[in-house]
Amino acid sequence: MPKCYMLAISVGSSLDQQSNNITLFNLVEQLNFPKHAPPPAGALLPLEVHAYFHLDRGELNQRFEVRFVLVGDTGLESPTEAFGHRSTTARYRTRTFGVPMPPAVGAYELRVDARPAGSEDWQRDLIRWPLTVTHSEPRPAVTH
Repeated sequence: MPKCYMLAISVGSSLDQQSNNITLFNLVEQLNFPKHAPPPAGALLPLEVHAYFHLDRGELNQRFEVRFVLVGDTGLESPTEAFGHRSTTARYRTRTFGVPMPPAVGAYELRVDARPAGSEDWQRDLIRWPLTVTHSEPRPAVTH
């Protein structure tokens, strides 16, 4: 299976047409939501997931699927849909929009699962991206 060598969550990104380099904007490691108005569990948050893969020669031109999973320190998992890919080069990168809102506050890790197209068995990569979900308290109004 392709191996993920870089994983990140960002608010945005930009691709340089000349160099084919990507710039990531505002890397996200913590989400703060008002205690009384968090997004519903399972909602897709408007964030980008960037994943960069290395493929062995025998994996080139082979269809595979990838999904991203938020894994809580409690073991609770929130997966994305599976996305189909096929690469003709040894390095392959993806940018996926939408991170599933975890069902509770706490510490999470974004993980990558991959499988050959048509397979039922996901293989979890070792790479991970930390994400903490907290409740924020409203700040008192400044009166001076």
